[in-house]
Amino acid sequence: MQPFLSFQQNFRDLGGIPAKDGRKVKPGLLFRSGDFYSLSPDDIGRLEEMRLATIIDFRAIREITGRPDKTIRTVKEIIEINIHDAAREQSQKFLSENNAPGLENLLIGDYTRMIRNHQPDFLKFLDIIANTVNLPLVFHCAAGKDRTGLAAVFLLSALGVEMEPIREDYMATNKFAAAFIEKIIKKVNDSGLNGAILRPLLEVRAAYLDAALEEILNYSVSLDAFVTDILKADKKKLQEKYLEN
Repeated sequence: MQPFLSFQQNFRDLGGIPAKDGRKVKPGLLFRSGDFYSLSPDDIGRLEEMRLATIIDFRAIREITGRPDKTIRTVKEIIEINIHDAAREQSQKFLSENNAPGLENLLIGDYTRMIRNHQPDFLKFLDIIANTVNLPLVFHCAAGKDRTGLAAVFLLSALGVEMEPIREDYMATNKFAAAFIEKIIKKVNDSGLNGAILRPLLEVRAAYLDAALEEILNYSVSLDAFVTDILKADKKKLQEKYLEN
């Protein structure tokens, strides 16, 4: 399968994912991605052809400043929901120490932190999705896997998708980003460091999502209840808007 964007291979449509009532997410409206810093002119052209209208950017301000998204002329709204990327700040230390266990545990802690500290940000995200009139929409962070991955989990849960398809979408990042991951590992190896120990940081793992789900149980009885009661998702509105009849 050829990626939709040459220079952002983790860009993908949530359309077609089945909900528990037999309906599916409408194609061409909701997309998830990594950042748009390295897009080619052809990539930009493809996004403009699909009339991309809204970008939700989960990156911290320093990330946006360092790697600003390319301009897409059809976009009407760019909304920043700044979620701090603590893991990447610590990863360089663990890499220099060749500390594989430290890197393996880093994202488990980061997922727990995001559930604990960023509930208002994910609430805002779901409110925007429910109420925006500017579609299609893409939400992204840097690599499109952790902050974006959790956002997709919450959105799909609000849309009535069961856990198995939610996990499948979450884990699909490893397939879409495989070539990029190998490129980064090779680049680190070529610099004289052990690039292989970065794999847990570059990939998604079931353990990361499980850590988030476990932390959610400190606030609610289930993911579904957390999305409804804590993140205040308007499930009826979201499902009417984004599920095929």
